[in-house]
Amino acid sequence: MSDPVRTGLPVTVMEVRPQLAIGVLDWESVLAIVHDPRLVELSMSGRVDLGLGEYGELRNQVQRLIGTGGTAKAKNIGSYAEYLAGGIKGKFGHGWSVPPLTLWCPRPLAIDKSGKTHLPLRDLIIAVDAETQIAAMHRVRKGYREYGLEGFDFSQVNTAFEIFHGVSTSDARQIFHDRNLKGVPVDKSLALSMDSRDLATAVTRELVAGTMVNVKGEMLPFSKFVLSSRRQIGKTATEWVTLSALRTLVVTTLLGKSGIQSTSGGVSASDLTEELTEQQVHREVSTLLVEVIDRFVVELSERQAIATPAVLAGLGAALHHAMPWAASGTENPLDREGVMRLLDDVRWERDARYWGGVAATVRSDGKVTWGGGAKDSGYKVYEALTRPDSRVGRRVRGLPELPTSIG
Repeated sequence: MSDPVRTGLPVTVMEVRPQLAIGVLDWESVLAIVHDPRLVELSMSGRVDLGLGEYGELRNQVQRLIGTGGTAKAKNIGSYAEYLAGGIKGKFGHGWSVPPLTLWCPRPLAIDKSGKTHLPLRDLIIAVDAETQIAAMHRVRKGYREYGLEGFDFSQVNTAFEIFHGVSTSDARQIFHDRNLKGVPVDKSLALSMDSRDLATAVTRELVAGTMVNVKGEMLPFSKFVLSSRRQIGKTATEWVTLSALRTLVVTTLLGKSGIQSTSGGVSASDLTEELTEQQVHREVSTLLVEVIDRFVVELSERQAIATPAVLAGLGAALHHAMPWAASGTENPLDREGVMRLLDDVRWERDARYWGGVAATVRSDGKVTWGGGAKDSGYKVYEALTRPDSRVGRRVRGLPELPTSIG
């Protein structure tokens, strides 16, 4: 085993188990002991010799490359830096969070009974996980003016860390694997439904919290029938619709048909075609969707086709025509009453006769599946709702197809 680290940056840690400790460091100290991975890769490329070759070789054994600006990891650094800068400036209040840095030191640390120890100053500390966060921290620190942080004291900002020390390269590589593959990724739509700073999420949650529905003569909170913790509703569940599906409805009501491809992305007031306050947007969307929910409460309670994500996506795109910010001159221009009239004769039952090939798939054995998401079927639903005389428009209304003209 290598000799323990006995000099360097003095810190106090808490031992979790042998070779693993946790602690807190200020930003300046973190950036002093962990290299900017972008500079490490630049040095390794041979274009510039920064003397980081040995460090880079060790890093390559336990980390993936950031690569060029076109890679997903490289693109994430910029948005992560914006988020970090906003957080430390107080833009998000208490509602922001970053994970602890996961560091690796090949040499063991000499930790006394009180937790005092030293971290090597350079070339021995590598981020096994949260490396994008490290790169973003370096970017914010170096480009502080760009982020509006002139005069900011970075030594007053703390970040948590855990450090695996005295473990082999093989163990560090395994830790990287486990951190990146053992967890189950959160569905993006579900995660967005938790984002309180997203306009579509805020409108959705306001809609859910502020709406009452008439259920068999009893007025009950709509929130009672919205499932917020999962993306799919079980057969025996009492909820009617998921929060992420309702957010899909809100996104397409806000953005129209183009929003069908944006249901898994964030939305802000600046995405709309006119200068509007968020209060105006909330009022217009909520008022219309409360009317829709009230009108189709039975269909929603029975979890008919209107409760599926694909149908809600197309429905919202149709309802968008009634929004004051809907672009003028669009196809099928409709006012609010016109949009609602289009929905009068739609057959919402989950029946292949109406929704097969639109929002549902009929398998070879005759069974009907509704697994298609908003992006898969939302456009067909939009066409079916807004063009009653089209083939799909007649189908969802239970009308026979018109004969094909010859000649």
